[in-house]
Amino acid sequence: MSATVDSVLQEALQLPEESRLELVEQLIIRSSSYAAVEREQVAVAEARLEEMESGKVKGIPLEEAFREVRESLAARKSK
Repeated sequence: MSATVDSVLQEALQLPEESRLELVEQLIIRSSSYAAVEREQVAVAEARLEEMESGKVKGIPLEEAFREVRESLAARKSK
């Protein structure tokens, strides 16, 4: 790691956590590969929407989806 990067990192680590997360988000958004990632995410979302609208897949109630996510997160924490 270059001295400049290390210096910036050390300064960033002094920021409150919320500010560090905002900095990370801004760095990612400004990266050259972000646009490609964003296009891929939109393509996946559009494909899934089409699957739902065509009846190819069936959705589940929101509360059930939240429950499944909570259970999955809890299982990961317990590992």
